[in-house]
Amino acid sequence: MELFIVPKGKGKYSVTDKKDRKIYSVAKKAFSQLLVLHDASGYALYSLRQTSEGMKPTFKVEFNDAPFMTVTCKSIYLDPSLIFEGQGMKYKIKSSDRMNFTIVKNDHPVGKIVTEKQVNNEQKYFIEIEDKAFDDYIPLFAVCIDKCFSDLNK
Repeated sequence: MELFIVPKGKGKYSVTDKKDRKIYSVAKKAFSQLLVLHDASGYALYSLRQTSEGMKPTFKVEFNDAPFMTVTCKSIYLDPSLIFEGQGMKYKIKSSDRMNFTIVKNDHPVGKIVTEKQVNNEQKYFIEIEDKAFDDYIPLFAVCIDKCFSDLNK
């Protein structure tokens, strides 16, 4: 599975496939800091809430308003990485340069996330992941990378 995640202003992201078809969108819920992942028909799937600020932010992924997964930024400079844990699974998103990330699920590499700079100096994200490892919440990985590392990569 290949996806492109493009930031569209503050708090909005568009997720398309390699044929440029809109698959998902991520948008900030009105009057809150909650980001909601919608499918192409507008149905809300998952939400992402930032639970702490600072150099190593943390997030919570919710499904039907119940905690689903926690996200922890482990390091920003030395061995940049994010840990996604919950529901009997563990993803580690790791990099050496804050631009090219490897997705490791339960100690097995399953994909990658590549950060590309656009002409306007904004960043877009390319996710390539095995079909068996794909789930609807995967685009939120790129959103968390954007929230943690985008200012450092500009």
